[in-house]
Amino acid sequence: MRSGTMAAAMNFHKLKAEVAAWVDEKIISTSQAEQILARYSATVPAYKRMSFWLQCLAATLAGLALLLVISKNWQHLNWFAQSSITLVPLIAAQLWAVLQERKDNHLGAELGWFLASLALGANIMIQAQIFHISAYYPNGVLFWVMGILPILIFRGSHINYLLAALLFFVYLVMQLDHHQFSVLSFLPLGTLAWFAWSLQRVTTLVPLLVIIYMFLLTILAHWQMGSTGINWELAMILFSVALIQQFTRITGDWARRLLYLSFGFTAFINILLTFRFFAHEATKHSASVAAWVMAAVAIASIALYRRSLREPQLTWLIVANIAATVVTLLAQRALPVTEGHEGYYLVRIAANIVYLGSVAVLLFRAIAIREKPLFMAAVMAFLLWTLIRYIDLFSNYLITALIFALSAVALVLLNKLWEKKYEN
Repeated sequence: MRSGTMAAAMNFHKLKAEVAAWVDEKIISTSQAEQILARYSATVPAYKRMSFWLQCLAATLAGLALLLVISKNWQHLNWFAQSSITLVPLIAAQLWAVLQERKDNHLGAELGWFLASLALGANIMIQAQIFHISAYYPNGVLFWVMGILPILIFRGSHINYLLAALLFFVYLVMQLDHHQFSVLSFLPLGTLAWFAWSLQRVTTLVPLLVIIYMFLLTILAHWQMGSTGINWELAMILFSVALIQQFTRITGDWARRLLYLSFGFTAFINILLTFRFFAHEATKHSASVAAWVMAAVAIASIALYRRSLREPQLTWLIVANIAATVVTLLAQRALPVTEGHEGYYLVRIAANIVYLGSVAVLLFRAIAIREKPLFMAAVMAFLLWTLIRYIDLFSNYLITALIFALSAVALVLLNKLWEKKYEN
């Protein structure tokens, strides 16, 4: 058996995932699954959880210390001596990880592999320093990521996944700055996607979404497949919503939070489009073919799995919000514009209506299901719109006064509606 309470908790999560798969395959019923899980516990004391992450933090600091050591110029030493500065810690960390595995201390082994991954980066950097390899520095980060991939495949290390995801993100940012793209980057993307899919946790899904976003941006920039902008952001939100729905083993609460986060990004874009500058930027260029394809695939996926959607009302609200926004952007581009009189009023007015309409849907949904936190969040979103309109129309006192007065009336009516619902 694995030693330590944390290891037991990791086993419980794996058991929970397996039981969920058995239910999906109709091997056991839902009630049987509950009976199986009731025999075990995932409760982990806070100090036990903190212990592992504090050790990871200590390993990170040790890795940073090693990187700072090699920053000093060691050219007076021969190649073997310079290489040994980072090679010895790498071998020591790997031996420690193997030793901990033989003792069935899997958390200690994971910590050892994490430290080995940090030492691997230091080894790559010192070799670049020795041989003066600086012509194209992003490749060093890519090789670092690729060196971590075997640990993900054969050891299933979660902390190393987070490290690889962070490094791959840094690499993609570097590539984007140079408008470059490497075919080798498909290997880290595929491995990280496989790991995230097999584990199906929030801490693997969110980094994967960020990586996919940056990866696609590098492709667009390298092959000049159309300008990015709000249209691309909207398509990416749709894609994220569709992908969240596919990660069926993520708990319902976390899926709900991620969907609300997606809605928050959508509402933020609505707010931006109420300003003339952002309305102009959004309508200046047509959406790229890649954005249309991504949006179409996402909507098709959501429609195909409509019967098994988590939070279906919220999901379709996001889709409707984005669809209405895109339609108004297309309509604004189709309208004739007189030079010097570009007000982009259609987009700006529509963005206000779409935003307020979406917030109203959330308000009435919160009242219907009697969910106070959601109700208060929707009220805060409404107040945010009022504040932003005040900033946008600062010099127009009559309109801002009217907005504030109507907002006050709306809040009173909503409060009465909420109280009436609870009384009944």
